[in-house]
Amino acid sequence: MRARDRRYGKSSTRTRVGVATAALAGGAVAIAAVLAGSHGAGTAATSAAYSSRAGNEGTILSSVMSNWNWSRQSSYTQLAQLTQARQFSQAGHRGRTVAIQRGIVALATKKFLILQSSNGSLHLWLLSGATKFQNVSNTMAGTQALTASTSAAQQAMGSGNMTPATSLLAGSPTTAAALLTPTPAAQTVTVQVANTSLTVTVTVTRSMATVSQTATMPQAAMPTWNPVTFTQNAWQVTHGLARGDLALVVGTRSHWTLHAQLVLFVPLSTATTGRAAVGTGATPVVMPTAVATHW
Repeated sequence: MRARDRRYGKSSTRTRVGVATAALAGGAVAIAAVLAGSHGAGTAATSAAYSSRAGNEGTILSSVMSNWNWSRQSSYTQLAQLTQARQFSQAGHRGRTVAIQRGIVALATKKFLILQSSNGSLHLWLLSGATKFQNVSNTMAGTQALTASTSAAQQAMGSGNMTPATSLLAGSPTTAAALLTPTPAAQTVTVQVANTSLTVTVTVTRSMATVSQTATMPQAAMPTWNPVTFTQNAWQVTHGLARGDLALVVGTRSHWTLHAQLVLFVPLSTATTGRAAVGTGATPVVMPTAVATHW
């Protein structure tokens, strides 16, 4: 795979967004989010087959997190087997809730990241000093774990063709190009964490992101009301991760918030997504801002 070079400061933004602009000329693109379905116990009860799958998924995700430090290859193999978890999924395991999401990064900050899946669902993951980040762009096993697709991984590693992987995780190259390219018109997404007072709204205009959150983001307690607004570069790099990167997150849910334990990612090339978006003949469409509630 031809991984993008990492550069910090002003040159980082140019590397990420410099080429795909042509793919979006003629219209601003806003990101539409749809409500994600919850894979909770209520749904599992309706199907014995689903219950079996969910139980197995919980065991696998717990094993992935436990084994990462001493058997990374085993974790890659287990994640690659979770082909049913194409967007967001959660399951119970020994009294706790474990979760996984595949998608594309809508925003990365020092304290949290927002991941958008191929079906448009948005989820906010809290980060901590214990969160592990791994760039898997140079490993076949890691890319298979990220995509849950041998074919997509082979094309990415063999010829640098990121279109299959991008389509699986982001939904389409056009969607990815929208996240990689600054536009004059504002792009806004909002994530509400159900059963809490926490709502996060991100508005990206050109190269700047304005982030408004209504509550705190504690690691071991419920969010409490405390409105805060801050700005940052929309493509700020956090532990090597930035807006527009393909990613997989594994973690737990407690106090209604998602806590990232492991983040696998591939820096997505703006040149590749730009060519792919143009090649599909897709026309960017201005879509209304939508609100995603995650639970």
